[in-house]
Formats: sequence, C-alpha cells, structure tokens
Amino acid sequence: MLNITINALGAVCSLMIVWYLIRAYLRSTQKNSQTDQLVIENYLQKITLIAGISVYDTFCKSAEEWRVPADRIDRDFKIYLSSQSVPFYVKDFVRKGQKHIDELYRGKSTSFTDKRLLLFYSILTLVFWGGAVFVSLYVLPYALPEEFRATLVLGPP
Repeated sequence: MLNITINALGAVCSLMIVWYLIRAYLRSTQKNSQTDQLVIENYLQKITLIAGISVYDTFCKSAEEWRVPADRIDRDFKIYLSSQSVPFYVKDFVRKGQKHIDELYRGKSTSFTDKRLLLFYSILTLVFWGGAVFVSLYVLPYALPEEFRATLVLGPP
C-alpha cells in the first residue's frame, strides 16, 4: 500500500513539473517575441539619433550586406510602417551592431553616473558646505551686533 501511494505521489509531482515547464516555455516565447520587437525598435531609434539618418536610410544600409533589391526595401519599409514588423536583414544589422550602437549612444547622452559630472557635483557640494562653515564661524560673528554675539556665543573655537 505504501508503494502505491509513493508511486502515485511521484507521478503527480512529475506531471506537475512537466506542466510547469511547458507553461514556462510558452510564456517565455510569447514575451520574447514582443520584447525582441521592442528592442529592435529601441535600437532603430538609437541609430537614427546617433547617425542623424532616417529609419528608411537604416533599412537601406542594412540591406547592403544582404544585397536586397530596392523595391523589396520599399515594400518592407511600407510593411514596417503599417505593422511594425522588421525584416530579417534589419534584425541582423541591429544584432551585429548592438555593442557599437550602445557605446555610441552612451557617449552622446548625458548621465548622472558620468564621472566628470559626479566629480563636478562633489566639488560643488564641498565648496558650498565649506563656504557655509566659513561664513558661520568667521564672518557671521563679526557681522552681528555685540549683544547677539554675547548671547549666541558665536565665533571660532
């Protein structure tokens, strides 16, 4: 009786694991197709900002390696405008240039994590803080009337 219970429990657990893996696979393929499309769109936008060219010019540039005819580029671009589906040669172009596109895009954008900007803000903070300390210790006590200085006990230590 114990063997039958253990075997039934093992079968149920195996069935649950298989069901979970199938569900995870189906969910991952659906999400990846949408996120891949968004990633391609993002990179097309980055290319247009970096190079200063249009998306159509990006299509033409990416078609050079695959030797795609001009009429096919026009058709694919019209399909892209209507349904946002990107042809294989543009996906290949973006996939091959992702690293370089990211490097160039980071170089064009200003970010708070930029080391020079962080150094500037650090120095600016130290100057303001140091200035406030200097003013409160050495300038303010002599600018106030004598009766305020006596009651507040302001001045250098």
